[in-house]
Amino acid sequence: MPRRHGSLQFRPRKRAETTKVSFRSYPELKEGPKLGGFPGYKVGMLHLIAIEDRPGRPTTGTEIAVPSTVIETPPVNVVGIRAYKRELSGLKPIATGLIVEKDDPLSRLFPIGSGIKNFDKAMEAIEGRKEEVGSLRLILRTNPQMAGGLSKKVPELLEVPILGGSIESRIDYARNVIGNAIRVMDVFREGQLIDITGVTKGKGFQGAVKRFGIEMLPHKAGKGRKKPGSLGSRHPPYITWRVPRPGQLGYHKRTEYNKRIMKIVPAEYENGVPIKLVEDLNPPGGFINYGLVRSDCIIISGSVMGPPRRFIMMRHPIRPPSYELGKPKIVHISTIREVSS
Repeated sequence: MPRRHGSLQFRPRKRAETTKVSFRSYPELKEGPKLGGFPGYKVGMLHLIAIEDRPGRPTTGTEIAVPSTVIETPPVNVVGIRAYKRELSGLKPIATGLIVEKDDPLSRLFPIGSGIKNFDKAMEAIEGRKEEVGSLRLILRTNPQMAGGLSKKVPELLEVPILGGSIESRIDYARNVIGNAIRVMDVFREGQLIDITGVTKGKGFQGAVKRFGIEMLPHKAGKGRKKPGSLGSRHPPYITWRVPRPGQLGYHKRTEYNKRIMKIVPAEYENGVPIKLVEDLNPPGGFINYGLVRSDCIIISGSVMGPPRRFIMMRHPIRPPSYELGKPKIVHISTIREVSS
């Protein structure tokens, strides 16, 4: 049987339930308190010229070209808080507090009537049982209408933990940011490594050659070339899960570790509406299949899963390397879009 190349790590290879992805775990931070992650929307790719500062590289100290991805990160609004206690069976909620106005965009997700305001009552319950609190999380609402390349207005409702510091300091942090907006520069810094999760491009139902990379059979194969040479032995009398078979390819949730933030580009706002970027990154005519970037954005080295406009979730690195990197030295950012003849 031809050798199969596809990984058996991700099974079953089925379509993701939703593009609103989240992380199952977050690392512990020494500094803080601060938000554990931040959402964004994939824009597209460009390349920049930077000085190689990673240790032990043959090109250390010289200029290199870095293919990078732009992710637009509009500010998120803090609409609530939720505290959990740790038990043997997992996390159990203690209290949930929300402050949602009547005309909040969350009304596009669920009916809120005249608004929801039970934050103070929830904080009293949390402070009375703060010795039981094992995880304190903020409830965030995204602002997709601030992103230049999106036409959607329905926000995502997220739950992101507060990392670093004591429980008392986390409670004070939550009390200070409730009802306010948090920007990406309040969570991440230039040069640090982050983890990214998202849903990959969907490619539909594909055969075993494209799905697992097996070799094609010789041209003398009379019943087809793009199929496995053998489906296995006669006994056991069934096809095992190790045999490459056709099926869904793409549209899977995937996580990539230790992607470096090369640059954070802030935007100017007036009455909650983005006016312009401090440093314009838009190529002539905008990014392909996205448009113009208007809100805060970050540039990440390397590629990011999914097509343009895909929802992306970022967090602090859960398995960072032994060395730390400072702010990258960027020489030039290319915004020229190549057009094939």
